[in-house]
Amino acid sequence: MLLRVGTRSYPVLLPKLSDPRLHLAGVIFSLQALGQTVLGFDLSIAQILVSLGTCAVIEVSLAFWQRRVIMWPASGLLTGNGVAFILRVPGTNHGEWWSMRGAHIFIAVAAISVLSKHVVQFKGRHLFNPSNIGLVLCFLILGSRYADPQDLWWGPLSPGLAAALAVIFVGGAVVTARQHLLPVALAFFVTFTSGAAILAARDHCVSARWKVGPVCGGSYWWVLVSSPEILVFLFFMITDPRTIPLGRVGRVVHGAAVGVVAVLLIAPQTTEFATKVAILTALVIVCAFRPLLDRLAPAAGSARDGLRSVLRTSRAGTPALVRRSLVVGGGAGLFAVAVLAVGLTAGRPVTPSVIVSTGALADRPKLDIETGAVPKVTIDASATRVQPPLRDATAQQMGHDLVESLRIESDAIRQSDFHLLATAVTSPRLDADRTAMSGTARGTAGDEFHFERMAVVLLRDPARPQAPPTLGIKSQGTVRRKSTGSPVPFAASFVLVDGGGTFLVADELAR
Repeated sequence: MLLRVGTRSYPVLLPKLSDPRLHLAGVIFSLQALGQTVLGFDLSIAQILVSLGTCAVIEVSLAFWQRRVIMWPASGLLTGNGVAFILRVPGTNHGEWWSMRGAHIFIAVAAISVLSKHVVQFKGRHLFNPSNIGLVLCFLILGSRYADPQDLWWGPLSPGLAAALAVIFVGGAVVTARQHLLPVALAFFVTFTSGAAILAARDHCVSARWKVGPVCGGSYWWVLVSSPEILVFLFFMITDPRTIPLGRVGRVVHGAAVGVVAVLLIAPQTTEFATKVAILTALVIVCAFRPLLDRLAPAAGSARDGLRSVLRTSRAGTPALVRRSLVVGGGAGLFAVAVLAVGLTAGRPVTPSVIVSTGALADRPKLDIETGAVPKVTIDASATRVQPPLRDATAQQMGHDLVESLRIESDAIRQSDFHLLATAVTSPRLDADRTAMSGTARGTAGDEFHFERMAVVLLRDPARPQAPPTLGIKSQGTVRRKSTGSPVPFAASFVLVDGGGTFLVADELAR
């Protein structure tokens, strides 16, 4: 097909329906649609379009400049979609469809990704998976305050999540099987999950923005194994046919190597952010050594390039399978030892701590809270996307403990009783109250609250977007301030921390 522009005609290259890139794009677009509707992705349509548009413009422009053709940017759109699927800019909330927050970050990452195909090449093939190298550079340079990979955990099991998993499995299996790349995905999965099991066995933990408390042991392993994000990485990024060896043996080694390097990189990490970046970085490292692997692995299509060559015997009659089994077994043993050794360097994840004096909660008084003092406590949608799942009974207890804690706080301030105060509040509110009490005359009462509405919400610190979640009570009512003595309307969110079966007040945030 030719397109005439003025006095010149230019070939127009359109995609074929048999092009695997179209099938892969269909899978990713389906997941994007689910993310925008039922999965609650913190990603806007505008951010997706910016990423797609950047890659498309660059791809079309380069094709026209280099070859004087007008080309449908199938590869560029796939790269842009890969960037938008994984990249998140903190502060973007689900439902903000046309938010341009961090648009410059999406543009920069998309541009670097698509240009890497043309700049970093080896024997006419690009060395790195385009979106992978762009994302890794972004996360390493900007850090978690400005950019973050999509969460490993996509929320509790739901029809939407089940649909997403079905799309990933079916789409991934079809696309990789058509290109004979399932062994690559399987090699990665076996090595990665085996190594993660070794870490889980020694109770490795990480902190995550969706988990109250650390993710440890078996839960840590299951999150990695069942994560839709890992499955997308497995099916659609590791198996990029342009960045893996040509031979079958080399491809299997490539997949296994990504799994080995990924486990060794995640072993010392104590946060989900660092874990996700480490897994993505593993592919960059292995791709960088592809030229060496091409030289060491059997040539594509040769007699040695296949499983049958492993089963052959040597001329002396010694079974080659035995020797190679010993090599594989020894390698697996060294891998396990290396994982354990590297994992020992990891500390425990930093999670919010509760400052409670020894035996303080045991001395917490049980107040008689009158009927109606604690309204029906609802659960905001933001608080449903954390683990462990929040139940109605727990929400009601949080409301009860809030009312009780504030009354105990008031009594403690009135009596200047620091020990009693520590049974109701924790830092930073505890420190502020102690400072106020040290300069307050005996007999001064604390604030008295009357609640009309309560809802459990998820509270985030904009300066620490990857910090573990904090739950609070978003409330409305009236308050009698100790400074004025008159009741006035108030709307505030109280930060609550579990002190071991009892929720203490950590802070009060004005709304």
